[in-house]
Amino acid sequence: MKETDSYREWAPPAAWRHVVSCCWEQQVAAGGALRVLPDGCADLLAFESGVREVVGLFDEVAMPVLAPGTRLRGIRFRPEAVGAAFGVDAATLRNQTLPLEDVVGARRARRLLDEPRIDAWIRAVELDRRAAGAVRLLAGELRVEDVSSRMGISERQLRRIVLAEVGVGPKAFQRIARLRRLLASAERGDGLARAAATAGYADQAHMTREVSRLSGLTPAALLAERRRADGS
Repeated sequence: MKETDSYREWAPPAAWRHVVSCCWEQQVAAGGALRVLPDGCADLLAFESGVREVVGLFDEVAMPVLAPGTRLRGIRFRPEAVGAAFGVDAATLRNQTLPLEDVVGARRARRLLDEPRIDAWIRAVELDRRAAGAVRLLAGELRVEDVSSRMGISERQLRRIVLAEVGVGPKAFQRIARLRRLLASAERGDGLARAAATAGYADQAHMTREVSRLSGLTPAALLAERRRADGS
């Protein structure tokens, strides 16, 4: 029987859910470059080989090349948890995939090979409440200036908080959130025009520019590629 690529994800333990959006695993049969779209989250990758890597928030498409037979698991961190979880300025991880030891230090990275210590680490993460509030508001369709006004802080303060705790600026985070809304709407069966309006794009030209910037493909080509990957 021919081996095929597979991917699945599942809900994290209840005690992780303030920090982690999901856990996942992937098996790559043929290998090659994979198109990974910005999703507004960061990941801790655990390869079967023992390698551990941290993937920060991306505001551009990534095309990692994986060898045939690659197996890995991941923990996907909520955007507001990135800086707090890894103990760094999250902006230093932007568009980066780094060895875990380069992010948290060699000693701590060795400790985090142990699953009970991973559990204790994630349970102990304390979020910045302002970052959590900013992410919640930015994920909608409010303008950045309206988000800062609701939070009672300046736009400069908002940007500083979001960069430090999330890793990308407020406007970049909103562009990523809009792309995710577009894909969700289109993959429910909405046409591109309706999906663009649902996601919050000003018009189809705006959608095409933004999707091309974030994915490297036109909206139609991106959706076709995703359908092929799903086998539909």
